Amino acid sequence: MPRPVVTTAARRLALAALLVAACTTVLPTGTASADQGDGLRQITDGQGRTLVLRGLNTSSDAKGASGLPWIERRNVVAERQNLGSNVVRYVLQWKNIEPSPGRYDERHLDEIARRVAWYRQQGIHVVLDMHQDIYGPYACKGAGDGAPAWATITDGLPCTPQDPWVLTYLQPAVLRAYDHFWNNTGKHPELMQRYVAMWKHVAARFAKDPAVLGYDLMNEPFGGSKQFGSFEGPVLTPFYQRITNAIRQVDREKWVFVEPQALGVNEGFGTSLGQVRDPRVRAAAAKLLQQNAQRSGTGLTRLSDPSSRIVLAAHFYPGGVDIGGGYTGVMKALVQGEFVLWRQNMTAAAKRLNAPLWVGEIGGMDFSQPGAADFTRDWLSMADDLRVGWAYWSNDPSAKGSSETYAPLDREGTLTQVGKVMARPFPRAVAGVPTKISAGSGTFTVTWRSSRGVSGPTEIWLPATVFPGTPKVKATDRTHRWDPANRILSVWNDQGRTTHSITITRS
Repeated sequence: MPRPVVTTAARRLALAALLVAACTTVLPTGTASADQGDGLRQITDGQGRTLVLRGLNTSSDAKGASGLPWIERRNVVAERQNLGSNVVRYVLQWKNIEPSPGRYDERHLDEIARRVAWYRQQGIHVVLDMHQDIYGPYACKGAGDGAPAWATITDGLPCTPQDPWVLTYLQPAVLRAYDHFWNNTGKHPELMQRYVAMWKHVAARFAKDPAVLGYDLMNEPFGGSKQFGSFEGPVLTPFYQRITNAIRQVDREKWVFVEPQALGVNEGFGTSLGQVRDPRVRAAAAKLLQQNAQRSGTGLTRLSDPSSRIVLAAHFYPGGVDIGGGYTGVMKALVQGEFVLWRQNMTAAAKRLNAPLWVGEIGGMDFSQPGAADFTRDWLSMADDLRVGWAYWSNDPSAKGSSETYAPLDREGTLTQVGKVMARPFPRAVAGVPTKISAGSGTFTVTWRSSRGVSGPTEIWLPATVFPGTPKVKATDRTHRWDPANRILSVWNDQGRTTHSITITRS
């Protein structure tokens, strides 16, 4: 999501709308307990460990003509070293992958693969994100990214870029482009068909790449003239199912990330997205039945991982922050209400969909705004409380001479004032199910419970800004090792113990 420059008039208009929404919102009931992280499924690695995936989006400038980010290899190294990143949400565009119907640009995919290799060398997982905003650059001149020209059908309707930028979604040409894509008009079913085939091609290309953890099917879907219940359930869910089915024909292992619609949900409203079924579960069940039919004994054969690998990849942009406001006074109170709504509704949705929850975009508050550091600490604490991962928007350094400060690292890889707040200890991988993640002043605590079949240690990244020396460790498990070069504390579960705890303090 780009960070717009918002005029005072537009900010007041948007704030008024936010106040109306806040005053008329009814909090959902029966959707969450005080400990809302309980019951959520986990994203796991090949050893069965829970992955707490935290890193950056790469990158806003990849929305440009080339479709490639600004980064060099050294920037990836700095991200791992200074922020502890173990994931990147890597921005792709349909227009660069399929410049004409059925013709894929393999040279462009080669360039993507070359950059993915940089992350692989640093042990950073990659989520490939098929990005779009305002449909694509051909729906409204001067705005948008995503779809190619041949897939943009506006019927000649007009479009003028708006301020704030999100109002451009309501321009006639943009609405018509979406309506044709979703076949709301009944005239262009081939557009969704081509998108599905494009994803199958991308998945086939990266199926064997160990760095690629999964595929984010569409950034912030927008339904055109159909919204909320008339879009997410009857249109978006079956569309995701078609893409997932196609991907599973060429890749049965990687995780599939599905996003609810952005409108309203980003700010905390509930989603009506339906459950996407993973074909790998049916295949595993069939294999299990076949194996047991061939056995003379009783009992079932345990498969390594027959479970669904569908992730709910929601975004979080409180309205007051997203329009350029600060985090103080009345605005802070309103945004804190959105924290509560988002947390309740997204954890409830993840449970309903039987999917892990991951925050694909979050943050993005200009640190020149009052209260920005507090806002950042609050969403970091919420993620800790829920034991979920996130990808910050974004890694783009501020333009030279700009007063805006969003990036956690500068072009040289040095932590900015944003990055110094975000450089926070976290467990990259947990040998079981995390039950508590808590960061205090110079203290960090993680607790977890064992899971069957899990191997390998729990790995905790400790930033030098918080733990400059060798950390002091108080743990229930006897074996742990500190790697000062990579700033990783590894802890091995004691055999026979089912619950585990470690508290780390400064030396």
